[in-house]
Amino acid sequence: MDSRAHGEQLDPNGLSWSVPCCDSVDGEHEAESVKVLVLGDRIALVLPPGETLVFTPEEAGEFAELLGTAATGTTHA
Repeated sequence: MDSRAHGEQLDPNGLSWSVPCCDSVDGEHEAESVKVLVLGDRIALVLPPGETLVFTPEEAGEFAELLGTAATGTTHA
């Protein structure tokens, strides 16, 4: 596993990170990364191959909660 296994801060101000990811189908493709950027009060995710999602603070919070749920394998009824 490379040194970026948990993400790498891209700037000294802590406003962007690179998070390693792999193809969800077979995981055998070349390692890629998702870029996470703070843009004022918005959060942007730049996905391979370059599509960008921009979240409001509320959407970012909901997305973080969904990621936490997925990571723990639990669901909310």
